[in-house]
Amino acid sequence: MKKKRKPEKLGVVRVGSFFVLGVVSGVMGLICVARLTWHSKFYPGVTVAGVEIAGMNRELAKLKLTEITQNYQTKLTFNGSSWETPKEAVKFEIEASLNEAYRYGRRFQIGDYLLLLINKKTNFPLVMAEGKTESREKYVFQIAEAIEIPPIEPTIEMVENKIRVINGSDGIVLDEVELERRIRERYSQLGTEVIEIPTKIAERQLSTEKLDQLKARAEILVKKKLQLTLDDERIQLEGAELIHFLDTTGSGEEIDRKVIGEYVLGLGDSLNRVPQDAKFEFVEGKVKEFAPGKEGVEVKTQETSTSVTIAVRKLLLEESKEEIVEIAVVRTPPKITTDKVNELGIRERIGRGESYYAHSIANRIYNVGLASSRANSTLIPPGEEFSFNRAVGEITGASGYRQAYVISGGRTVLDDGGGVCQVSTTIFRAALNSGLPIIERWAHAYRVGYYEQNSKPGIDATVYSPSKDLRFRNDTPGHILVQLTNDPKKLHLVVEIYGTSDGRVATMTEPKVWGVSPPPPDVIQDDPTLPAGTMQQVDWAAWGAKTSFEYKVMRNGELLYEKTFNSNFKPWANVYLKGTMGQ
Repeated sequence: MKKKRKPEKLGVVRVGSFFVLGVVSGVMGLICVARLTWHSKFYPGVTVAGVEIAGMNRELAKLKLTEITQNYQTKLTFNGSSWETPKEAVKFEIEASLNEAYRYGRRFQIGDYLLLLINKKTNFPLVMAEGKTESREKYVFQIAEAIEIPPIEPTIEMVENKIRVINGSDGIVLDEVELERRIRERYSQLGTEVIEIPTKIAERQLSTEKLDQLKARAEILVKKKLQLTLDDERIQLEGAELIHFLDTTGSGEEIDRKVIGEYVLGLGDSLNRVPQDAKFEFVEGKVKEFAPGKEGVEVKTQETSTSVTIAVRKLLLEESKEEIVEIAVVRTPPKITTDKVNELGIRERIGRGESYYAHSIANRIYNVGLASSRANSTLIPPGEEFSFNRAVGEITGASGYRQAYVISGGRTVLDDGGGVCQVSTTIFRAALNSGLPIIERWAHAYRVGYYEQNSKPGIDATVYSPSKDLRFRNDTPGHILVQLTNDPKKLHLVVEIYGTSDGRVATMTEPKVWGVSPPPPDVIQDDPTLPAGTMQQVDWAAWGAKTSFEYKVMRNGELLYEKTFNSNFKPWANVYLKGTMGQ
């Protein structure tokens, strides 16, 4: 027998359904009434940054907010001092602010209408443009200058060949991120509360343990060397320079990548160059103008910085005494290469030599420059010889040379052309590097410090016309051109020989040194040209020695030329000139 459904339950369901329908209808009616009543206007209770805009259309609301915000300022304080923000410190986005407020009541969100029913105020923040205005940047900078106590970084230095680590000290700096947050928060509501300027501690003081670690690392690195190379360029960094690559922040890193990066950027400033087109002007059998085509180079700073960092870390953590890093560059070829500007076979550089002449007196520097200019652009046809004496001409006062110190008769004396052997020595080195046969070369009787500033002893060549000359033969298939570049500021001379490479390769052994003898006692010579009571050193002590090196030239496995170059240097003393003028 079936049970009958109770009619009262059905009635409850029907009543509930009608109730829900009534509520929904009422809400929808409320929405319709609200929309009709507040068409194109902001709903009741709507404020932007506390500013009443209810009942206003967008234009009136914009005018009201613009008038209020354009003069808005707030105060900031720190330790009793205060600053007022500039009026243009923040750029308000009035339209964007009103857009958000206008959507209230029009978003089909029941919550909005319930708030309208109970007359609840709804506040919207002012929208501000991203970033800082120029006036605020300047304003924040002025505050930072006024309140900050700059930290002092720890440093490492060499004092009398000893490592010294100086601890840093903490500082107080403006917390710009937090200040920005506070300013934007205050401006978004046009608040009147004073902003407390936030600061933070800039920690720079290291613990005793970290200071000891830093000193230990410096003690290791100061004994090492790092060489950076780019073609013919050699940059030698000694230990005293390398210690500045150590990280001194106590971060746990051994190497300061930022410092290395800044150093490599500086390298780029000095090494970067644009491509150089070749020039060649040949007039009446002589080279009037020559400039070889040269690649443009640009240092790859990131790649080079990484290589330097790795090399310094090896020096620090491994047994390596010296590391060599090739500077990474981007190369750009010239539009006009050397082989396109002449028909003499001068296509490329086939050899190079260099020397330094620090401590030279003014007249010696002048003579090096004069002899270099006269030997420059010497052209040697195939099969013919280069003669230094012929290239530079007569070396006398009448031909333009000045008096500088030379060794004559076992004494240091003034004579015309002192310093010319700097040029002959450098050309000798370039000829060796080119693989050319040396016909005549004379060694100095004494070791001369100028020729050992970047070289082993015994790779020098003295000249004294007409008895002693420097000669070599051009046995290449084309003409060769001798180019000299003298830098009297850096006291650096470079000789480059251009021609056509035929595949020859020149090698030199390290000079052997034996029979070493100590320098004799200092020599003091009277000099009537110097004021009485003055002393001037004109030569530096050198040990006597015998040296030799082997020179060999090969091409495709065939021996073209070999020779042993010997030197027998007598010991030489420090030489001082004693002024006797007026005595």
